[in-house]
Amino acid sequence: MLIPKLSQFPRFSYALSREYPYSWVTPVAILGGIVAITLITIINFATLGFDLVATSTNNPNETIANANPFGQHGLLSRLARGVTASCTSTTLPIGTQIFSTNYAIPYALSSVWRENDDNTQENLGSLIYMNQPINCTVTQVIIRVLGKYTQSPLLSARTRVGLQLETYATCSVHIDVSRTDTTDRPTYFELRGSYNLLDEAIPHFLLTDKDKKASLYWGQSLLSVYSLITSHAYFVGASNFSWGQDHTYNAYIGLTRASNATQGSAEEVMSDEFFHVGCYTEENYCGNNSIPWLSQGKGVDGHQYDPYANIWSSVDVLGKAMWFTVMTDLGQNDTAIPNMLVYPDLLVNLTSNLTNEVNFFEALQDSATQTGNQTGTTIRIDNQLAMATYDPSDTSQGALGAQPSFLSTDYICQVPKAKSGGIRALVILMSDLVFLQTLWAIFKMLVDYKVGREGPAAMYCEGCLGSPVQESSETVGDSNAAITTARKPYVGRKSIDESDVEMVNYEQVRVTERHVE
Repeated sequence: MLIPKLSQFPRFSYALSREYPYSWVTPVAILGGIVAITLITIINFATLGFDLVATSTNNPNETIANANPFGQHGLLSRLARGVTASCTSTTLPIGTQIFSTNYAIPYALSSVWRENDDNTQENLGSLIYMNQPINCTVTQVIIRVLGKYTQSPLLSARTRVGLQLETYATCSVHIDVSRTDTTDRPTYFELRGSYNLLDEAIPHFLLTDKDKKASLYWGQSLLSVYSLITSHAYFVGASNFSWGQDHTYNAYIGLTRASNATQGSAEEVMSDEFFHVGCYTEENYCGNNSIPWLSQGKGVDGHQYDPYANIWSSVDVLGKAMWFTVMTDLGQNDTAIPNMLVYPDLLVNLTSNLTNEVNFFEALQDSATQTGNQTGTTIRIDNQLAMATYDPSDTSQGALGAQPSFLSTDYICQVPKAKSGGIRALVILMSDLVFLQTLWAIFKMLVDYKVGREGPAAMYCEGCLGSPVQESSETVGDSNAAITTARKPYVGRKSIDESDVEMVNYEQVRVTERHVE
């Protein structure tokens, strides 16, 4: 086995160098390198120093605004666009239970649709929602009387007549459908709200703040008080009949806006004829549809009476309390009609009898405690809520108003999170080196090009064979040998093949002997 000699292995080579003839090259390279490495490090920090991680939030606007490390505007925020916080829309199927961001009344999404150009309706199975402001109009309030056989035993023990309020609101949002539809049309949906003072399975008013959310505080107070007042009034009315002395049965009271005017007035909402009424009780239904007529209990069309004439004044206030509480909860000040919980003079009208009703009910409960008489309920009025007519001159009260509202749901967002210190430093360092090497190669290429254009001699190293600036011929002794010394051609920093020329300071001597005859 033959082992090759060491000299037979390919040899590594090195490039020759020569100082640039320009004095400005060194300071430009140093200063430029400092500036370049600073800028490149900043850019790399913005683009490579963060990872996107998934998180859940119910306020995507706030999450996006606070999650971006470099804010929403500026150069760095543009450079870090690849790691900018973003959130995806959520899909709410029909039947979804949801609150608004005011957390007063729970709602169920009952239907979703869009209207086409030909006025046809396209029903949808879900609502795609991305925290858009909603525009809503309340269309109906329903008061369901829950009799003995409908309520749970626990609730029946607390009140003989249970009341569950429902409300329907038609809302709309603008959803970006530009990828699939060139027509900009809103998406409509219907919300069904529920309220029950006693049933803990229906949560309500999760955030009570009489200073920051004064209008909702008054709505909660009216709903609480007039649920008890109406329940007691119904119990008294039913007790006048044989079935009501021991039992109460389910009943239905539907309230819609009586006027068809596009925009209502303050006089309309303050009137006791604001509602168009439809009702069904144990043996009867409403022969009239206005509260003033129903309060008389005379009946029409052969009916001897309209059911329970004593309940309708409290039904009017309870229905309005539910109607305008939902408007406030959904952030509506003036949608079709003025919001009675937002304007002081309207709230004064709505609460005009609140003090008397509270005093009457508390006296009734005190009397029942002493005498053992039945009042139909064992519930007391919550003294943490408003118990007197609204006084607009009382400056200690919070400002009225409907705050902007959105549907409260969870969104999946991607937010920037800083990498660990060691990994971030390594990634930025490696990227800096790549960029600096590239910039240095470009700088060298430009300067080499400038040097090469100033003369051929600049492209040869001093002392190399083959240089045009240094050639000589010598005669060696008697043999008349001619010796030629040449400089090696050198272009830039590229290495030259050994078969063409030898390295620096290595002289090739070619001797031609002439024999003298």
